[in-house]
Amino acid sequence: MERIMSATLKLLLLVFITAPASAQSRAVDELPGFSPETDLQASTPVPQPIAPATGKSTELPAEDAFLVKPDAEHEPGAELFDLFDETRSKTPRSSKPKKIPYFEIVKKEATAQDVSIYLILAVIQKESSFDPKAYNPSGAVGLMQMLPATAKYLGLKNPKALWSPEVNIKYGVKYLNVLEKEFGTQDTLSFAKCHTSDIGFTNILAAYNAGPGNVRKYNGVPPFKETKRYVELVTEYFHAFEQLLPAF
Repeated sequence: MERIMSATLKLLLLVFITAPASAQSRAVDELPGFSPETDLQASTPVPQPIAPATGKSTELPAEDAFLVKPDAEHEPGAELFDLFDETRSKTPRSSKPKKIPYFEIVKKEATAQDVSIYLILAVIQKESSFDPKAYNPSGAVGLMQMLPATAKYLGLKNPKALWSPEVNIKYGVKYLNVLEKEFGTQDTLSFAKCHTSDIGFTNILAAYNAGPGNVRKYNGVPPFKETKRYVELVTEYFHAFEQLLPAF
């Protein structure tokens, strides 16, 4: 009896294999409890949505995130503003605010974007010495030595506009604000009232010079001689502008 049943099963299997695909499909559909829609869906992996990033990291283009900007270069005869006198003493010159180039633009953006006017002036002093035509081999241009790719990340459509003092300062301050959101540590004070003693302040400056990627990598100011010097100088300029413009 078992031999007869075995032979019958083999015959049925042979018929199923040699049958057309459509016939095989109908045979499977007719199996008890099989539902083509629900059973196939259950057996097919469904891609899961990727959870959105919740961090505050500044996702700049890769070439900018780790770029240590070199010092700016100037055209021959360019007029440079120096906060200190020619002897390089630590005493600021007795200039009035109106003699600081582009002061009104800086003041406007400091107010509009709630960023310390001393910080903006200090960054401009270090980056370009207030020369709107300053440039460097990395591609950074203008008063705040903005990189075109960074400005594009911040929403600027025409990189050539960075040669304009108004546009350059606007996007330079925007970038400082973005860096503050990632590296700042002040909870109660606005960025307009930042202090150089705050660790977030030094990290923001380091990120402006060496890229946020390097600050993340080293969990603070990178061990680059030029970046350490950059932070020192901007901090020095910050205090000098505080003395020069105490009303702010």
